[in-house]
Amino acid sequence: MERLPYIDEHAITVDANRAETWSALLRVMCRDPHDPSTVPIGFVLDEARPSERFALKGRHPFAVYRWVFELDPELETAPDDTATTRVRALTWADFPGIHGKIYRALVIGTGGHGVAVRWTLKRIAATALAERAQTGETEADYVDVFEVPILHGDLRTGEQALRDALGDKPGALGSLVYWIHRHILRFRLGPYSSPEYVIGWQIMRSDPDEIVLAVGGPLMCGQLTLRRQNGRRAILTTRLHYCHKIAARTVWAMVGPLHRALAPRLMERGARRAAVP
Repeated sequence: MERLPYIDEHAITVDANRAETWSALLRVMCRDPHDPSTVPIGFVLDEARPSERFALKGRHPFAVYRWVFELDPELETAPDDTATTRVRALTWADFPGIHGKIYRALVIGTGGHGVAVRWTLKRIAATALAERAQTGETEADYVDVFEVPILHGDLRTGEQALRDALGDKPGALGSLVYWIHRHILRFRLGPYSSPEYVIGWQIMRSDPDEIVLAVGGPLMCGQLTLRRQNGRRAILTTRLHYCHKIAARTVWAMVGPLHRALAPRLMERGARRAAVP
């Protein structure tokens, strides 16, 4: 394919090794994950180098483009740390003619392309975490569920409700929880609050009725789901999968009681902060 102008690069760190991340990438990008050529409509497979590089290309009347995923192993901080992989998504494209320039403004200029790429990377990370941690209802090593009633007139999304419960800035309690998550549970946390993180956990999915957060670490992986069901109740589910069984069980035996005491209080605080007309 001809040399194309560089457009942008986005990246995400996945709590899985390169083989596991490659498998997750194929599950997200291919109709048949066992056949890398079954790529989305509008693309054809350009290169599939297992666990290293996955490249797509395509063209239509307004653009010629190439989309490449590269998998780089991350350096570990300790010998027993779980492997992580840095997935980079790079885009090259050319937009010939006046119609191409208009199309570029609509796709690139509005930021829509970047949103789509970051969403794809999140899906890959979530798929890898789900495959590796197996945090299903019956497969998790630890599961708990708390619920509170939704007040009449509370029309917030799941994400809004969770952010209201936790706050945009950590108070004394939030700072303590964040510190425990980072230094005791040894989670790899992001910022306390940002468009892509809540209390340091990465947002994997957010729609009006549900938000799913995930986090990984050498001891355990976690998934936190807040679901607003039928406009009547909000349900918070915590799932943990232990990577190192004995060490994780020992640590959670100390932290678990605090979690079970704080989670219902946070749910109730979020419900009280509802903006009721």
